[in-house]
Amino acid sequence: MSQHAYEQQTPSVRAAELAQIVQGELVGNPDVVLNTLAPIEAGGQGALTFIRSQPFAKFWAESSCDAALVTRGVEISNHDPEHKALIFVDDADIAVVRILEMIDPGVATPGDGVHPSATIDPGASVDPSARIGPGCVIMRGASVGAGSVLMANVFIGGGSRIGGECLLHPGVVIGDRCVLGDRCRVFANTVIGADGFGYLPGNESRGAIKVPQIGSVEIGDDVEIGACSTIDRAKFGVTRIGNRTKIDNQVHIGHNCVIGNDVLLCGRTTLGGSATIGDRTLVGGAVVLNDQASVGKDVRIAGGSIVLDSIEDNQTVLGVPAMPSRIALANAAAQRSLAQFCRKVEKSLKKLDPDFKPPST
Repeated sequence: MSQHAYEQQTPSVRAAELAQIVQGELVGNPDVVLNTLAPIEAGGQGALTFIRSQPFAKFWAESSCDAALVTRGVEISNHDPEHKALIFVDDADIAVVRILEMIDPGVATPGDGVHPSATIDPGASVDPSARIGPGCVIMRGASVGAGSVLMANVFIGGGSRIGGECLLHPGVVIGDRCVLGDRCRVFANTVIGADGFGYLPGNESRGAIKVPQIGSVEIGDDVEIGACSTIDRAKFGVTRIGNRTKIDNQVHIGHNCVIGNDVLLCGRTTLGGSATIGDRTLVGGAVVLNDQASVGKDVRIAGGSIVLDSIEDNQTVLGVPAMPSRIALANAAAQRSLAQFCRKVEKSLKKLDPDFKPPST
């Protein structure tokens, strides 16, 4: 095994065999033996790396990796075909995914059946093929579908429904009356179905008044939700997450939000109440959507942006407030030269009016 902690140990495979597995074209030594995955700049003997695009190709000449998966069309110079191997594929990223899927050891899950320390209400329904780990609690009227796995200390609230083949990591909380579709993955300490933040502001004669949150959360099929994320139940009606949407760690989704299919939400994104996001939209890290903000389909939102109102379909936006990328980049370029521009203006004004005094800073 390599001494580098960043290398992922894999079963040994010859370069020629790997080329067949990923349906790639081999250029170089077919007998190179590969047993690790590593970054191109940090790998060692036996390491396989990948080159997805031309900017990464320049690192190959100095790389200590023995082989690389290369996206077709990328030109590689200074290749040593006698000692190293290149495997050209349609998409290096997809080829890496296939390899990782093959060698993924998975996670340690509970054994068959229900752990003796779990508490299941007699009025709950748990499929016999489901696996329920230690310390789990399943309340009255809840159901857990076939093949689903609840790891340690998972809580399923009353009337909630967990679909088939789901995996809920330790500490996940599913509140009352929530629904998860099939094949969902929810990572540790995520809370689905907490009350939405609904209050009537206080005044001189009384404190804030809590608005009851009586709605639910409905999550589609094949959804993944990262660790320590929160999805609030609706005030009334439903907070909805579409099929195949992927949510990163530490994301907050407010009450009555509606998120479409195949959406990607990066970490620390926050959605205010009743915000909507259309299908296939990509949201960068630490993005904020204002209450009732509306984002269309196939939108790209750069990290750190704040969306105040609406974004139409097929837009790429960034900034505070979020605006079309071309405008935002032009504004940023103008800001970088603003101080120099102001100094030139002051000098010009002084020439025209010797008594001119610039505003104090």
